[in-house]
Amino acid sequence: MSRSELTVAFNTKFKLRKTENQVISTLKNHGIVSGRTGRFEKGQKSWNKGVKGYMGANRTSFKKGNAPKNRKPIGHERIRSKDGFILMKVAEKDPYTKAQTRYKHKHVHIWEKKHGKVPDGMVVAFKDGDNMNCVENNLMLLSRAELLLANQHRYKDMPIELKPSILALVKLEAKAGFRTSGYRGGRKKNLSR
Repeated sequence: MSRSELTVAFNTKFKLRKTENQVISTLKNHGIVSGRTGRFEKGQKSWNKGVKGYMGANRTSFKKGNAPKNRKPIGHERIRSKDGFILMKVAEKDPYTKAQTRYKHKHVHIWEKKHGKVPDGMVVAFKDGDNMNCVENNLMLLSRAELLLANQHRYKDMPIELKPSILALVKLEAKAGFRTSGYRGGRKKNLSR
C-alpha cells in the first residue's frame, strides 16, 4: 500500500492521529522496509499504457491550424541584447531545430540576397562600424583574420576619415600573415619579459 494508505490504516488500527510524515520518519528511523522497489515487476502493466504523451487533449489544447498570439511574421526584426545586432525572421529552414523559419542576422541576410552565400571563413562586417546600419553599401566581406585585426585596431571606435586607412592596413597585415598573438587590445604585447 502507499504511504498515505498506510497512515490511514495505522491510525485506524491503533486509534491515533499521526501524520503521513511522522509515519514515514518512523519507518526510516527503525529501518522498516516494505519490500517495494518502485519498479514495474515483470508482467505488471503500467497505469498509462496506451496513452500517448503525458496527458490527453483537453479544452485548452492547441487545435490544428491555430497559431499562438505572440507568433511573429516573416520579416519581423528584433535587436539581440547580447551584442546589439539586428535579427530578422526569414523563411529558411533552421539547421538546428528543423523549423521552417528562423532568425538570422539582418546584415548577413541582405548580403546573401545580393551576393549569395557567405563563403566559409568569411564574415559580413560594417564599413562604418555601426551594427544598426544594415544598408547594402555599408556592408563588406572580411576574412576572420581581418576581422580580428580590425577589432584589435579598434576599427569601430575610429573616426570615419581613418576607417579606410585602417581597413587597408588590416588587409595588408592579414595578407602578410601578421601574427595576431602579439597584439592585445590594439597595442603590441611586451615580449621583453
